[in-house]
Amino acid sequence: LHDTILNEQKYRQLIEHHSEKWDFDRIAFMDMIIMQIALAEIHTFDTIPTNVSLNEYIEIAKSYSTPKSGTFVNGILDAIVAELRKNNIIFKN
Repeated sequence: LHDTILNEQKYRQLIEHHSEKWDFDRIAFMDMIIMQIALAEIHTFDTIPTNVSLNEYIEIAKSYSTPKSGTFVNGILDAIVAELRKNNIIFKN
C-alpha cells in the first residue's frame, strides 16, 4: 500500500496512457484503485509472478466493482505490463 501512495501519479499516468479509448474521468473509482494497487504489487514484490498479481486483481475487480470491470482491468493492466517488459522495467514472469 505504501508504494501505491508514493507512486500514485506514476501509476495514474500509466493507466491514463493505456486507456486512450476511454474517457479517463469516467473510469470507475474502484477500478482505478485496483489497478494502482496491482501495479504497486508488480513493481514492489519481485517474488510474486506478474501473472499471479494480474489474476488476483482481475478477480478483485470482478468481485468488488462493475460487471465489466474484470475485462477492463485485464486489458489495461496487460497493456501496461507489456510496455514495462518491452522497456526493460520489469523482468519477472
